[in-house]
Amino acid sequence: MTEEIASTPGWVEERLDEAFAGLPEAAGPARDAYATCLARRKAPAAPSDLLGAEFQDCQGTLRRDLLAAGVDRATWDRVQPMLESLEAEIGQDS
Repeated sequence: MTEEIASTPGWVEERLDEAFAGLPEAAGPARDAYATCLARRKAPAAPSDLLGAEFQDCQGTLRRDLLAAGVDRATWDRVQPMLESLEAEIGQDS
């Protein structure tokens, strides 16, 4: 028996790499947890009645994790719009 593991498409990984470029190495685990959360929140080909709300928990957790890793609020403010754009694209692509 094989177990399906939630994962994001390669283009999502590339966009995450772009968004997290320049962040401290300590942000790596938060990035990985965020990617896993994104993959679990949006089922492939599922209708999106939530208009992006399905990712709110992912972004809230990421914000807390990044701040705990020493990322300042100004950096978060720079990264957040990129993540919101990515989430919207994931919603459209599904």
